[in-house]
Amino acid sequence: MMKFERCTNISLVPKHLVEQLSNDFNTDDFYGYMSVALTSPTQMLFLLLSEDNVICGFLWCEINILEKVIFINILSIDKALWGNGEMVDFATDFLKDIFTELNLKKAVWITDKPTLFEKRGFKKSKSFLMEYTGE
Repeated sequence: MMKFERCTNISLVPKHLVEQLSNDFNTDDFYGYMSVALTSPTQMLFLLLSEDNVICGFLWCEINILEKVIFINILSIDKALWGNGEMVDFATDFLKDIFTELNLKKAVWITDKPTLFEKRGFKKSKSFLMEYTGE
């Protein structure tokens, strides 16, 4: 049975799990940032462990204490385990416990695959994600 376990040491995250992300950041910069970010109690990193305690994924989220919102920043899992999105269900079930324990109002998960999430009971936010590139 797979499980998530909290971690405060970013160096335990296998590099291939960061490299497989479609991101605009440098992998080394990610490790540097996370080593500082994880000193905050509002930043949470969880390792996805197999039955044999092999790291096969990670989940990075943060809590906005004032608004009582959890933001899921990254879920990265070995591609062989992804399935048809079942890992979203697995991660969501795990996050429900945190959601209840911390008495949060909502969870926000940024994705480029909204249909995958809508099939699992998520709804589009009333707020829009906006970006400014300085141009």
